[in-house]
Amino acid sequence: MSIKPILRKIMAVGLCTAIGFGAISIGQASLLPKASAATVYETKVTSGVNLRASASTSGRVIRLIPTGESIHVISQVNSYWLKVSDKRGNTGYVSANDKYTNHDASSSSGSSSSSSSKTDRVVDIARSYIGRVHYDFGTRNPSKLIFDCSSFTEFVFAKVGVDLKWGTKSQKNQGSYTNKSSLRKGDLVFFDTIGSNNKVINHVGISIGGGQFIHNTPSKDGLAINSLTSGYWSTHYVTARRVL
Repeated sequence: MSIKPILRKIMAVGLCTAIGFGAISIGQASLLPKASAATVYETKVTSGVNLRASASTSGRVIRLIPTGESIHVISQVNSYWLKVSDKRGNTGYVSANDKYTNHDASSSSGSSSSSSSKTDRVVDIARSYIGRVHYDFGTRNPSKLIFDCSSFTEFVFAKVGVDLKWGTKSQKNQGSYTNKSSLRKGDLVFFDTIGSNNKVINHVGISIGGGQFIHNTPSKDGLAINSLTSGYWSTHYVTARRVL
């Protein structure tokens, strides 16, 4: 009996088996779910807020999202509501009031500000709180918009994803040094308001360009814009840091 027909059968079976397993393997691979990009929870809750099933104050409360938890903003429904997801897998709606989160509406809107640089956004955000913020030394209360100088800068920069520490002693060491002649929008500017400027830093503001800066100050019980090139603040200027 010739062995060739048997070999041909074995080879045929082997080939079919290989093709069969290959088909199964390929078929199984095609059934596997595609990997999805990890969700980035970019927005921090600054004051406990209800996650609701619908964009309405009468919507069912899914849960209370506590202060400090991060969420992902899917979209801004309108000026009152954000559609968000949390780390537990819930999707729902939270108030768009900026006392509840550090979400920057301008970064997700279709306005021209959405395409502007972070430096411009920082200035725009800071300016938007003129007449709304109050000053209280040693206070950081985003829900009531009460800050001291450094908790206000911390609050503003958090809205563009920059983590500043609270306190001028910490902020004066963040980022990189820049000299006064090279200041640009968004730079932190520091001052000594004690006596005759012994370079003891105790106040901070944000450069807004044009030789000016914006800061939260007790003399105004809120935000003020002052000159860096003349007057009191120019003589009490100490240094600047670039964090953007």
